[in-house]
Amino acid sequence: MTELLTRELGGELELRSESERTIEARLLSWGEVADTPQGRERFIRGAFADTDPASVSLEAIGPHGAQPGVRLVGRGTALVDRADGPRAVLKVSRTAAGDELLELVRDRVYRAVSVVFEPVEGGSRVTDDGVIERTRANLVRVGIVERGAYPSAAVLAVRSATVSNVEPVPDPEPKPVPDPTPDPVPPGTGITTLARSADLEELRSDMVHRLTVLEARGGSSARDGGPLARFATFGEYLDASYADPILARQLADQITGDNPGVIPPSWVQTIAGIPTFTRPAINALGGPRPLGDTGMELDWPYLDPALDLDAIVAEQVAQKTDITSVLVKILKGSNAIHTYAGGSDVAYQLIRRSRPAYREAYVRVLTVAYNRTTEAAFEAALLAGAGDSMVLSATATADAVRAFLFGASSRVNAATGSPATVDLVSPTEFQRLGGLAGLFPTPYGTSNVAGTATASTLRIEVSGLPIVEAPFLTGNTHIVTNGEAAAWHEDGPFPISAEDVAKLGQNVAVWGMGTSALYVPAGIVKSTLIAEDETRSSRSSKA
Repeated sequence: MTELLTRELGGELELRSESERTIEARLLSWGEVADTPQGRERFIRGAFADTDPASVSLEAIGPHGAQPGVRLVGRGTALVDRADGPRAVLKVSRTAAGDELLELVRDRVYRAVSVVFEPVEGGSRVTDDGVIERTRANLVRVGIVERGAYPSAAVLAVRSATVSNVEPVPDPEPKPVPDPTPDPVPPGTGITTLARSADLEELRSDMVHRLTVLEARGGSSARDGGPLARFATFGEYLDASYADPILARQLADQITGDNPGVIPPSWVQTIAGIPTFTRPAINALGGPRPLGDTGMELDWPYLDPALDLDAIVAEQVAQKTDITSVLVKILKGSNAIHTYAGGSDVAYQLIRRSRPAYREAYVRVLTVAYNRTTEAAFEAALLAGAGDSMVLSATATADAVRAFLFGASSRVNAATGSPATVDLVSPTEFQRLGGLAGLFPTPYGTSNVAGTATASTLRIEVSGLPIVEAPFLTGNTHIVTNGEAAAWHEDGPFPISAEDVAKLGQNVAVWGMGTSALYVPAGIVKSTLIAEDETRSSRSSKA
């Protein structure tokens, strides 16, 4: 079943041509993040590029006119991508509903748009910060609404003063004449305009109370010559009431503790404790790479590491003699593609009644969990598949670490043709390196030191090589490598949802597929730790 999603994204609207009965709408803003029932979402430029404008229907949505609700009033004629968002040119049909729409657009009653679109397979992904990013979608309908999702949405312009071909639509019955709008109150007069019925009711109750107090003090009414008889107008009475200090002292105190029914709790709308997680090892080696379009196994070609490059080309000692010829093998590497997913059945009651929105928070949590699971899989593959190792003491000094990294980078260069670009270390080793003597914060100068360690940015560099904390490595592990030796391949993550009508819920999940590709294992150098006393024994034996 086709899934259609509706978004009121605060687009802007203008009457393009009354004679041609066309209007132009900016449907949304590229890259703007909006809260939707599916979660936080944004559209990337070109998302509607594959949509046929003639297939887009135009609807008027609202309580206006003789036929309230949703009315089909036209279709699209053009879709144009601009820097500020997609623009739709829409033809309004010559019907009563269409005539009414043109009139309401001209009078700025309708001034915003909503869109209904059909997601396209592979046309969306969830970013590291939990935002659903739409790169391709099929635009189905454009709705003209009274107001959009954002207060800033407004009509761009009305280019003509009249609608010559619009005939008024008769109402089925006379409408009540609205109360005239009061004149604005001049600034500085000291008069407050009461715009809410609650305010008027509060004022009425207050005045009744004051009248009762004044009557009690005078013992008679205004008609009998009591204290109220001296007021010529109600306004004079109000002024005297507010100026009477004795009366003010007789008013009861109204405090929040006595009125719990009108003091709801104030909830912060940002959920604390949901961390961001950027997959440090995957991103340090160039980020996720494509997984390909078919199959559940990722294959890649690589040169036979046993080949001696120095032996396959040699000098021809004498003319017309046989030249050197050595078998060169291109081997195949492969790894199974794994699926990673998590989700649950979320009750409609929880979806509709939660603030902050539970479903949005849940998708963000699922995305963080997906990132952590795939990062752990990649780090484990690097450690298990490392084709080279070097000895490093668990208590190595900054100079010893510098020497280790230089040697490891040299080996990576020999295997891949490029030096190392990163040193992945365990959390334990990251903490130890950050406190090493000989590593100074960058702002304090770095002359004649092995490297830098800056707490304000949590950046460590030794011998010019960045030290990146890999959270799933253990002990004092180092993995020195580059993107030529290994990478993570992935398709996803994707959000997915399906209605569970029988249980009044919605199945919500995040899933993706990925695998580690170790192109050149010899270009992955890990540390082999030895204790400090073993290092001393080795030095003594050499002496």
